[in-house]
Amino acid sequence: MTLAMRDALCSRLGGVNWPGGPLLELLDLPATATVLDVGAGTGLLLRELAARGHDGPLEGLDPHAGPGVRPGHAEQLPYPSGTFDAVLLVRTLSHLPSPLRAMAEAQRVLRACGQLIVAAHGPGHLAATWRALGRPASGRGPDTPLREALQGSGLTAMRLDARIPVQVTAAHAHQLVEASGLKIHVNSQRFPVQDSLHLTTYIARLS
Repeated sequence: MTLAMRDALCSRLGGVNWPGGPLLELLDLPATATVLDVGAGTGLLLRELAARGHDGPLEGLDPHAGPGVRPGHAEQLPYPSGTFDAVLLVRTLSHLPSPLRAMAEAQRVLRACGQLIVAAHGPGHLAATWRALGRPASGRGPDTPLREALQGSGLTAMRLDARIPVQVTAAHAHQLVEASGLKIHVNSQRFPVQDSLHLTTYIARLS
């Protein structure tokens, strides 16, 4: 049961490459910027960026690195200070034992005026679907670790949100439950529901 399976479902529902497509639409990255994706996984986001015509150096880092991604950890980045124009932490901070350490490392490897970009699913992400499944969201949203880490780091960031309207059928709900590794009964009478994919992104520029 993988995040890749859930992303594939979201991509089919929204007709976009989720979450990379909507994320990159929000960003204003110069085509020649040197970019590091921390928590890059298989490097899908970097390939999406390259496919959009980005010709600057692209680097990916992940503890379980896929092809073309360097193995390593967010809390100890194996790069000299001032290496990158942009550092991305996309759906990464909530999985780290020390988010503040990761934020400090990201700032260290950024050049002056570089962009620190952190993103996570927003509180509205498939919220209606989970309610229909009897699993309403808790008070602590998936973007809470982002806000806490930014507050702890002392950075001022601009918030941007991407929302993609989707219709979720009972069949889609079955796929979501399976991809999440949960055992939840899907009541077909509660579907379809009108819902949305929601990505919250914070962009901080170093002075």
